Amino acid sequence: MAFTVDQVNLLDANREVVEAVRLFHVSFVSAEYRIAEGNVPITLGGFTWQPAHDWIVPSPIQQSGPLQPVPAVYRIGALTPSLVMDALHNRAEWWGRPVQQWMQLFSDGVPVGPMISMHKGLIRDIKKVQTATEEYLEMRAENPLDARHIAPRGEYTDRDQQRRHTGDLGCEFAPSLTTKVITGWLRG
Repeated sequence: MAFTVDQVNLLDANREVVEAVRLFHVSFVSAEYRIAEGNVPITLGGFTWQPAHDWIVPSPIQQSGPLQPVPAVYRIGALTPSLVMDALHNRAEWWGRPVQQWMQLFSDGVPVGPMISMHKGLIRDIKKVQTATEEYLEMRAENPLDARHIAPRGEYTDRDQQRRHTGDLGCEFAPSLTTKVITGWLRG
C-alpha cells in the first residue's frame, strides 16, 4: 500500500506538524509486545500499540544494499526479574523470534499513509549490560540473509568467522600481515 496523492498533499501542507513515530513488534514465545515511541497508546492496523516509556530504544538503522545484512540493536531498559531470567537462561523463549520496526507519519495527531517497515529481523542475541550508573539488556536482531550466514558485502567479518569457528583468529591475524614480508615455507 502506497501513499495516495491526497496523503502526500496533506503532509506537504502541514510540514511543520508532521511527526514520525517508530513502532516495534517484538514476539517472544510467551508474549507479544506492540510498542510505540512516546508516552500515549496508539491504535493502528487493528492493534493498540502501548507507549514505550523508554522500555525499548533502537540503535540508528544503518543503510545497506539489498543483499547486505545489517543487524539492528535494541536496548531494553525496563528490566523485570522474569525478563532478565528468560534472557539469560531460557534461550528457547527468544532465539529466532521476529522483531519488526516500523515508522508511522502523523499530521496533527492523525496517522497519514501506511506504516513504513524500517527493519525486520530475528533475535540472535540478548546480553545483559551493566555499568556503574545503569543496567539494561541489549537485543540484536538480524535479517534473514544474515541468519543464513550469507557474508555481508561478499566477505566474512571477524564476527562471522568466530561464529563458524570459535577461537579462530584468522580475521584478526590477516590484516596484521599487510606490511610484512613473508619468508620461509610460504614462499615455496
